[in-house]
Amino acid sequence: METKLLRALLILLGAVITASLSLLILYENLLNIDSSRNYGLIGVFLAALFSHLTVIARGLFIPLFLALTESYNPMILGLAAGLGGAFGELTAYYWGLGIKEALASNKQNNNMPKWVEKYGLIAVLLFAASPLPDTPIILLAGSLRFPLWKLLIIQIIGKTTLYSLGAVVGGLIFMELSSVAEEMTVSTIILIASIILCIAVSWSKSREKLLELSVKIMSKIGIRIEK
Repeated sequence: METKLLRALLILLGAVITASLSLLILYENLLNIDSSRNYGLIGVFLAALFSHLTVIARGLFIPLFLALTESYNPMILGLAAGLGGAFGELTAYYWGLGIKEALASNKQNNNMPKWVEKYGLIAVLLFAASPLPDTPIILLAGSLRFPLWKLLIIQIIGKTTLYSLGAVVGGLIFMELSSVAEEMTVSTIILIASIILCIAVSWSKSREKLLELSVKIMSKIGIRIEK
């Protein structure tokens, strides 16, 4: 039990350190648009990667991204940002996994219903391909132990689609670009709410109730769940 808890704490600590270092790297090296644009697609990839790794500052690379829309093919630019963004979601995924490891008991049934993975991955794709914050989805994916390789593939597809469209239409698809302070404040609130939800899903009793509620809601909107 102590070994399991230690592993969970190490996972969480690693995710927190990664997020903190990524934010520091962004501020020190990648937020100066004039100098960062000289790195081209590699700069966009790294900026997207570190922005998403911070969890609370995912949109910080957008000004650099938009500054390069006239220099590169939208699909290529979108792919660079999509790859960076997808791999940047690893922090949130491992936060969810760490919370699961810390709270799950040895007696708890960790077998995930097939429908959870099926519809969960669909939700991941929809959120990844939209400007909506996907922190709750990724944290839950980690806590429910979604296959990481499937999650990465779907994230790459979704985020490449989003950023490719963003390269075509410019800032319109990203809605109103808020200040750094505003974005980090909102993202922090979303992260805290996501962690609370993740904790609820990781506890066996609350998890079963949430799954039962999900089944009822999905059945009411006409979605059949195969047991």
